[in-house]
Amino acid sequence: MLVLDPLPAVTTGLADWTLPKWTWVGLAVLAMTAVFGRFFCGWICPLGTLQQLVSWVAGPRKRKSVERNRYRSWFSLKYLLLTALLVWAALGANHAGWLDPLPLLHRGVAAGLRPLWHGGVVPGGWVAFGLLALILAASAWMPRVFCRALCPSGALMGLFARLAPFRIRREGTSCTDCQLCLMACQGADEPLGRHRVSECHVCLNCLDACGEQSLSYGYGLDPTATESMPLDVGRRRFLTTAIGSAAIAPVLRISGSGFESRAHDAVRPPGALQEEAFIARCITCSACMAACPTGVIVSDLGKTGIEGLFTPVLAMRRGWCEPSCVRCMEVCPTGALEQVDADAKQAIGGAPEFKIGTAFMDRGRCLPWAMDIPCIVCEEMCPTSPKAIWLETVEKRRRDGSLVVLQRPNIEPSMCTGCGLCENRCPVGESAAIRISRAGETRDPDNQLIQATV
Repeated sequence: MLVLDPLPAVTTGLADWTLPKWTWVGLAVLAMTAVFGRFFCGWICPLGTLQQLVSWVAGPRKRKSVERNRYRSWFSLKYLLLTALLVWAALGANHAGWLDPLPLLHRGVAAGLRPLWHGGVVPGGWVAFGLLALILAASAWMPRVFCRALCPSGALMGLFARLAPFRIRREGTSCTDCQLCLMACQGADEPLGRHRVSECHVCLNCLDACGEQSLSYGYGLDPTATESMPLDVGRRRFLTTAIGSAAIAPVLRISGSGFESRAHDAVRPPGALQEEAFIARCITCSACMAACPTGVIVSDLGKTGIEGLFTPVLAMRRGWCEPSCVRCMEVCPTGALEQVDADAKQAIGGAPEFKIGTAFMDRGRCLPWAMDIPCIVCEEMCPTSPKAIWLETVEKRRRDGSLVVLQRPNIEPSMCTGCGLCENRCPVGESAAIRISRAGETRDPDNQLIQATV
């Protein structure tokens, strides 16, 4: 479903100058929109369907209110939001997923509901689900208010729909101005007057509502039949939005999240591109999170700065990256996670070909090192062969004079894949005595461990 959305294809193309994987399907949908109108909004978009369901459940009076369905000038806000997102994408920051309906819906469910089965919802999940819930709740006040006023994907398709030869047409001689079509309209098209083709969702509800059969959908050569209302976006507002967005873009990148300092401790899922390219491609849809069998992938809220809002990071205390699993890379719709062979993720019989990070030991928290308490959990759980965690046997005299034999864990960085099993199973409280850092990750040649030389 995510590949049908045209906005990720456009913004990814602007941000990364690529058209990865199946995003070309979205461009095909956009081309069809230029022929048939915004059929995607009326017949395919699941978020639009959920909004319509909520507005239907809200009650017949609200559902059939003429005044509630009328077009308002602030509905043009979606075109300004689209402008801002396209400008940011052109400058290398792909933030379309924040408001794009399909990633927004997918993220709300994957980050807000699914993690309940993996240790509870993380802060990023609550925010994602809260935004989705707010949109659905607003539909009880006005049908599909998000589609009408805020949806950037709908705005993009609305621009192409203005070219569509297939559209709603009205025969004025038989129309009695009963306004039944206006009450049935999902998108504030107001088919009673001049056709707002950019707002029409091609739901065709108005055709069934018209008792005089004055409305029809189809192709016509009569120029008066194709006349439509212009976009309610002034040139000054458009230019102000474009210039303001261009000015804000670098501020977002340096506000605690510049490439030099950002995500120093945020481990990305396997297959992630180098950070700048990853940010340019990721649409924050949380498809990788939904596919992860261990629940280690979470939606970020703060660790990677504003620019990394809702992007996927690994929370090893919630799960671990299964060495043989490649599901997150298979479902990524934009190629922000490149496909990696499952065998390359495992270190069997030698050093790993692929690393998502490296484990580091905090000896001040480790039970054998700091408290003379036997514990070898991390070594037992290490899946590499030979193990990246090896044990050093020592005899230690305690304060009471008793002797204890300890097996103190040590790490061989060259063998560690960064899977996080050691951190996940460490018995030391909420903050483990061993943790995974993104240092040594394969994706970034500048973030390698420095080997000391004599």
